[in-house]
Amino acid sequence: MAEKLLLIFVLALHVLASGVLSTSILTIENKCNQTVWPVIYSWQSQVSTTGFALKTGEARDIYAPTSWFGLISARTLCSTDSTGTFSCATGDCESGRIECPGSYSWAPVTYAYFRIDNGRVNSHTVSVEYGYNLPLMVVPSKSSRTCSSSGCEVDLNKTCPKDLVRVSTIGDPVACSSACQASNTPEICCTLDYNSRQNCKPTVYTRNFNRACPLAHIYAYDDNKSTFTCPKSTDYVITFCPSSKTITKSQ
Repeated sequence: MAEKLLLIFVLALHVLASGVLSTSILTIENKCNQTVWPVIYSWQSQVSTTGFALKTGEARDIYAPTSWFGLISARTLCSTDSTGTFSCATGDCESGRIECPGSYSWAPVTYAYFRIDNGRVNSHTVSVEYGYNLPLMVVPSKSSRTCSSSGCEVDLNKTCPKDLVRVSTIGDPVACSSACQASNTPEICCTLDYNSRQNCKPTVYTRNFNRACPLAHIYAYDDNKSTFTCPKSTDYVITFCPSSKTITKSQ
């Protein structure tokens, strides 16, 4: 009897560790021509990691538990200095290492938001409200009128207005800040007297982003066209720099 209970306990631990009890699998894949370092930040529940390296052509599965609410972004151009401090040119979470625990500082990067099993449905949104650094697409395993892909496949760094460029390397922009980050004015950031849909209007910058990325969330009072809802059992593929490169699962 004791041996049977021990076996059941071991099997239960295996199920929990493998994520079988989670409601969705988030497959993060890198089709960029450079290594990226995904960041996973959670507001509710937790996942197994908060940050890791993903080489070109690699993919990794993240098991999202019930009621998980979080975001996924990616850091680029990362390195470790002589003191052992890890940092990145774009999307740095300022932890000093590859993992990104604790609080999160908004940076000019492309974000994917998820709510898993929230009222028996999932939702996902790709946002450039805070800026942009990489093309990013989210593709659900199911498809319907309300459950479809979202994201931004265009390289906005090539067309980013000069007054919005936040980070450059050898003259080439590698991240594009939002108009709010660049100006920090109430009418652009939708704060104070502009904190309503009636007063917060699109700008020349948001219109430019919207034309390039119609399936992404652009600014604070953007409409709901960029948020998609799916059944709670839906899995997702999150692709940085969508292309036709072969993807292999990393360990």
